[in-house]
Amino acid sequence: MTAARSRIPEKWQLAFEAYQERMESGLVFGGAWLLLVTVSLYHVSHTHFHIHRSDLSQAELILRLPLIASILLALLFHWTGLPRWPARYFLRLMGLSLSGLALSLLFLFTKHEPIMVNQVSDAMTIAFFGSTVLSLRSFREWLLIVALPVAVFGIAAGIAGLPKLTLFAVFIGPALIMFVTCILMAFARTVAREGFIARESLSEMATTDPLTTLLNRRAFMPLVQQERARAQRSQVPFSVILADLDKFKRVNDTWGHEAGDTVLQKTAELLNDCLRRQDALCRWGGEEFLILLPETDAEGAMKVAEKCRFHMQELPIPLSNTSITQTISLGVATSDGSEDIDRLVSRADSALYLAKEYGRNRAELAGPGQ
Repeated sequence: MTAARSRIPEKWQLAFEAYQERMESGLVFGGAWLLLVTVSLYHVSHTHFHIHRSDLSQAELILRLPLIASILLALLFHWTGLPRWPARYFLRLMGLSLSGLALSLLFLFTKHEPIMVNQVSDAMTIAFFGSTVLSLRSFREWLLIVALPVAVFGIAAGIAGLPKLTLFAVFIGPALIMFVTCILMAFARTVAREGFIARESLSEMATTDPLTTLLNRRAFMPLVQQERARAQRSQVPFSVILADLDKFKRVNDTWGHEAGDTVLQKTAELLNDCLRRQDALCRWGGEEFLILLPETDAEGAMKVAEKCRFHMQELPIPLSNTSITQTISLGVATSDGSEDIDRLVSRADSALYLAKEYGRNRAELAGPGQ
C-alpha cells in the first residue's frame, strides 16, 4: 500500500502505517499456516501419487527448504515477536521463496522430466496466486516478489536452452491468474485505504471542532478523566485553565461573523503556541477554551495562563482590511485528583468570572473551596 500512502492526509500518515502493519501482520500469520499446509499436502501428493522417471525427490526437498524456513520464521515472529522486523519483510521472504520454489521446480522438470511439467504448471498457478496476495502492500512489492523471480527464470531458461514453446504454454494459466489477482489486490488496497480514510474522517468529525480543528468536549473529557486518575495514583497535581475571549460579541457586531470565525481560529493557534506537547487544548463552547496541564501545580499553571494572556495581547489578529488586538481572560484551577471533573471545571469558571469582574485581560487562580 505504499503507493496509496501518498493519498493519505499527512496528519493520518503514522496511523495509516500502524493500520497497514496490523493488516500485514495478520496476513503473515494466516499466510504462513496456509503455505505450510499447502506445501505439506503437495509434497505428499507429488511424492506418493505420481510416477517419476527421474529420482528428483532430494532436489525437490532442497528447493522447498527456503520456503519452509521462511514459514517457520514467520510463525516464530507471530508467537515471540522475534526477529523484530516489519511484517512486510516476512511477506517478502515467503513470497520470494514461494515464487522461487515454483520456478525452480519448473526449471528442474522441464530439463530432466518433461512429462511432469503440466503438474508443475498447476503448482505454479497456486504459487503465483499466493505470491501476488502476499504482495498486499503495493504493485512495487509484486514486482519484487513475482516479476523479479520470473525475469531471473527467463534468463536462466534461455541460457539452459529450455524449449520456449513449452514454457510459454506452461505460463499461460499462471499468468492469467496473476493478472486477475493483481487486479483484485489493487481493489483490496483501494478498499482498505478508503475504509481507513472514512473511519478516520468519522472519528475526527466526532471528536474535533470543525472551525478550530481543536478537540471538542467529547474527546477532551476522557483526557481529563485519565489525568485525574493519574493524579490519584501518583499524588502529583494537574491543572485546567478556562479561557474566554473578552468582548467577543463586539467583534461579530463590528466586523461580522466571518471575522469572528477568524479570531477563533487564530486564538486556537496562539494558545497552542503557548503549550507543551503533553498539554491539551479544547474548544469548550462559543468563545471559551479549556486547557489541560498534566502534572502541573498552581504556580506552573498561572505561568502558562499569563503566557497565553500576554501572547494574545501582543500579537494582533489580521482581518480582511484591518487587524485587531483580542484580549483574553483566564481562570485557573488545580486538583490532586480528589474532586470530580465537573467540580474542577466549575472552580476554573468561578476564577474566570473573577477575572472578568476585575477588568478582563487577566488570569485568576481558584481557591480550594471556591
